[in-house]
Amino acid sequence: MIRNAVDTSQLPPAGPDPAPPTGPPGRLRRLRQRWWVYARWVVAGVPIVILGFFTGSALYVFTHADVFTGNEVVDRPATADPFSLPLRLTHRVNVLLIGVDVTLNNRRQVVNVSRADTLMLVSFDPQRNRVSELSIPRDTRAVVPGVGVTKINAAYAFGGPELTIRTVQDLLGVPVHFYVKLGPESFSRFIDAIGGIDIDVEKDMKYTDRWAGLYIDLKKGPQHLNGRQAMGYARFRHDALGDIARVDRQQKVLLALFHKLKSPATMVHAPQLLRAFVENTQTNMTVRELISLGVFASRLENADLLFTTLPGTLAGPYWEPDLTRTRLVLTQMFYGVTPEALASTAVEVLNGSGVPGLARLTAQRLESLGFKVVRVDNAPSLVTTTTIIDRTGRTEVVQFLAELLGSKPITREPGGSADITVMVARDLASIGRVRTAGR
Repeated sequence: MIRNAVDTSQLPPAGPDPAPPTGPPGRLRRLRQRWWVYARWVVAGVPIVILGFFTGSALYVFTHADVFTGNEVVDRPATADPFSLPLRLTHRVNVLLIGVDVTLNNRRQVVNVSRADTLMLVSFDPQRNRVSELSIPRDTRAVVPGVGVTKINAAYAFGGPELTIRTVQDLLGVPVHFYVKLGPESFSRFIDAIGGIDIDVEKDMKYTDRWAGLYIDLKKGPQHLNGRQAMGYARFRHDALGDIARVDRQQKVLLALFHKLKSPATMVHAPQLLRAFVENTQTNMTVRELISLGVFASRLENADLLFTTLPGTLAGPYWEPDLTRTRLVLTQMFYGVTPEALASTAVEVLNGSGVPGLARLTAQRLESLGFKVVRVDNAPSLVTTTTIIDRTGRTEVVQFLAELLGSKPITREPGGSADITVMVARDLASIGRVRTAGR
């Protein structure tokens, strides 16, 4: 017996299977299928790109270590290591960028005398997640140790990076932990290695110096510049403000570099970037430390980048620095401390180093930043490590002072004739040569 039989004579004739829907649901399904295909490629490709970045970088660093000048010229600072593994910055680092020019004799031959065409003090602050940059115009009037009053760019000609660092430290009163010297072609090659940068050129720029091999021909407006064009833009100084306007353009180039380096596409050029950098620079930093600074900066946004120029006025051939405004910039922009807080803090400096004049030199540096030094004397006994004794409870001021002196230890004691006592030890001798006699 057959149950539930169906009369097939009433069914429509057999035909092909119905087509899938072609309306929005069908298109959406096909888009989802394509998205998953792309997503699988991305998931598989990202690790390959990252692996290629680190592998290529490591191979270049280890196989080309001979081209990296390391610390052959200026000794590394005798302070606590501000870097930790893996590629992490733990304390503030001040780096002086020195861009040098080329000097030609009357036969157009390069002579071994260069001046600092560009000076930028860059401060990397991991506590506040900030990078601050202070540009020092090349014509700034400064006292060059052993030379006298002259333009600050001459310090490099007289004593290379070491004398340049000492001059900047004396002028600003803040420590320079590391330096990076860039040759005339360094920035150009570095910019070419990342594929150029985007700059909004503020006006037409045309200048030719056949003697120096400088050819600048740029039109006003947003455009993509290669390395040589970018350097022509940064070097152009035929404005009413001369070098000051040039400094502003240098800062624009730095900001454009920052944006380009944050791009994920730049990672694939890591070996070329390292090659362009290490073959054209001189520094007392290791490659690991330079990469650490790059990793730190890559996590920041525009609001975390502060650019400014040394305050001052044009006075004949010099840029005359305004020391009062400079102290304001340094303390607030670099350290987040107000000048009023410094001026209301009484500091005594006691020499326990056995080095004559070291306490006086330390006091002069503190006074140049606005501290109120009320006493400079000898300590009751020698000390092995510079120590800061705090009686104020003003954490930001004490930490600022400790950082200025090389991340020195802080203790807290009641009583005393001053708000803060600095017990100077021999480890402060690295802040500069002692030029005064006495305490």
